[in-house]
Formats: sequence, structure tokens, C-alpha cells
Amino acid sequence: MKKHFLPVGIVFLSLLFLSVFLSVLAFAGKVEGRGQEWLDAQKDPPQVNVNGEWNAKDWGVFHLKQDEGSRDVSGDGYGYDLTGVVSGKRLFLLFHHGGGSVAYCATLTSDDDKTLTGTYSYRVTRLRFGHGLCQEKGRPMQMTKR
Repeated sequence: MKKHFLPVGIVFLSLLFLSVFLSVLAFAGKVEGRGQEWLDAQKDPPQVNVNGEWNAKDWGVFHLKQDEGSRDVSGDGYGYDLTGVVSGKRLFLLFHHGGGSVAYCATLTSDDDKTLTGTYSYRVTRLRFGHGLCQEKGRPMQMTKR
């Protein structure tokens, strides 16, 4: 009876490739990876300040913190940590757990001092690696200042 086996080198290289590929995938959807790249691409100086409590239908209350004159936004709401930037009159937000994987992305425009309107979308799944951070098709979202 013939015994068939894979040479140790092929098995080792296969496992090495798989581990590198999976680590790249894990990094791709994280705040410090593609998330930060997406936020950094929004370069306009801030024209609005979103600091405060905001209510979003079906989401509840969001607490946003933006220092005066800063673009950077942090906060929490709906069980997520929030990281974002203000670019012009638009707010770009990432929903995540502790700097980990991004669950949602949102782009909202300031209609006035008390209303933000735009869309949110789910993060692109690992099966669509290389196609951006979040799905192109968004769902409506509106936030009103409390």
C-alpha cells in the first residue's frame, strides 16, 4: 500500500500564508486600519461642532465629544464606541467595540445646529475583502440634538 503525504515545507508554507491572510483580513476592518484611512481621507476643516447628546430614531441616544476647533469626534451610543471626524458640514462616524472591528459606518450632514441627516451602512464582510471599508448601499439615519 502506498502512503501519500504532503511534504512538510508545503504544509508549513500553506499555514504561513493562511495566517498572514487572516491577519490582513482582521486588520482591514478595524478602526486603526481601514477605518482610520477612511477618516483621514476626509480633509475639509470643520464647519460645525457636534459636541453633545443626540437622539437617533431606532438607535437611541449618542454622546458625541468634539473639542472646539477640532475635527476629531469620539463618543458612544447604542452599545458601541464611536470614532469620527467632522469634515466641512459632514460627520463621518465609525461604530466599533473598543477600537476593534468596525460594525457600521455613518456619514451625516449638518442641516442646522440641531439636525444631522445621512446614512449608515454595514461594514464590508471578509468575503468582499479589498472592496472598501463599508458597503456602498446605506440606510437612512437622522439625529437630533437633545
